[in-house]
Amino acid sequence: MEDKQSVKYLRYSVTLTALLLLFCFRVFAQLLQKLYPVAFLPPFEDWQSGAVPYWLLVVAQFLIILVCLVAVLKISVGRVIPKDTTGKICLSLGAIYLLVMLFRLAVGLTIAPEHSWFGARIPTFFHTVLAAFLVTVGVFHYQHGKKKS
Repeated sequence: MEDKQSVKYLRYSVTLTALLLLFCFRVFAQLLQKLYPVAFLPPFEDWQSGAVPYWLLVVAQFLIILVCLVAVLKISVGRVIPKDTTGKICLSLGAIYLLVMLFRLAVGLTIAPEHSWFGARIPTFFHTVLAAFLVTVGVFHYQHGKKKS
C-alpha cells in the first residue's frame, strides 16, 4: 500500500520539492551575497525588506526549510495521514497569504515602488513561493483526506 501511495502522491512530492528548492535558492543566494558577494546575483539588500534583522530572518528561514523538508519527505514516502480539516486550514491560510503577497507585489509595482516593504520584489516573490507550498499541502490534505473520511 505504501508504494501505491508514494506513486499516487508523486505530483505533490515533485511540486513541493520544486517550491522548496526555489525557497532554498533564495536563502542561500542571500547568504552568499552577505558573505561573498557575486556580480551575477542582485545585491544583498534587494533580498529582504528590512522588516526583521538578517540574523533573525536566516534563523527563521532555516526553520521553515526544515519544516517544509519534513512535509515533503512524509508526503513522498506516504507516511502522512491526509486530513481534510488540515487541508481546509492550510488552504485558507495559504490563500490569505498568497492574496496578501499578490497585493503587496501589485502595490510595489505601481503606487509604492520606493516603499521598503511594498517595493521589496524579491522577498515578495519568495513569499508567494511559500504561500504556494502551503496551498499545495492544503490541496493534498483536502483531496486525499476527504476520500478517507
